[in-house]
Amino acid sequence: MIPTSPRPMRRLVPGLALILGLTIAGMALSATATGPVQYRWHDAHGVLQFSDTLSADAIAHGYDVVNAQGVVVQHVPSPAERRAEEVAAQAQARLDAERAHQQAADAQLLNAYPTEDALRSALQAQVSTISQSMSAIEINLHSQESSLADMLQRAAEIEHEKNPVPPYLTHDIAQQRRVVEQQRLALQRQQRQRDAAQAAIAPQLARYRQIKLQAQAQADGQVP
Repeated sequence: MIPTSPRPMRRLVPGLALILGLTIAGMALSATATGPVQYRWHDAHGVLQFSDTLSADAIAHGYDVVNAQGVVVQHVPSPAERRAEEVAAQAQARLDAERAHQQAADAQLLNAYPTEDALRSALQAQVSTISQSMSAIEINLHSQESSLADMLQRAAEIEHEKNPVPPYLTHDIAQQRRVVEQQRLALQRQQRQRDAAQAAIAPQLARYRQIKLQAQAQADGQVP
């Protein structure tokens, strides 16, 4: 029997080897591209640590997820970092709310007073209203002080005659003293309000001019 020639087998083996080689190379390339997942973090002493498993220390201090090339693909904050982020977010939210409130107040101011003269007149009218209230309190205070003076005069005359001051008069004097003191305090409050309103005129007018210019710039397209 004539033996079978091995030449065809030799022709097939190189092709199979090429396929197997490409497959293995592809698997190796895929493993290199993705790489094993690793974690890195700084421990309590600030030393950089690497591991393929998470530890309690990493979770406590926050860690980075890195690929085989050492590139950070995700940062997981620590509890302290999360609290700091929450505080920062709350502070930013307050700032945004204050900014929105100020913008609404500015828009309302421009709508209520189309010109600076209109605002000045309104502010001066506010001061004038407080002054009128002070005048009314001063008149009432003068009347109450006169009543108290009369009561004290009667009590002094009674004591001069060597007689005891009647209880009703003592009570009325004490009550009238309280009324006078209340009126004096009210006058002081009105005085402080008028001073504050008067001092606020110049800053409010300056603020009005500023927002007026900003609104005009926005209308002209100079400010986004």
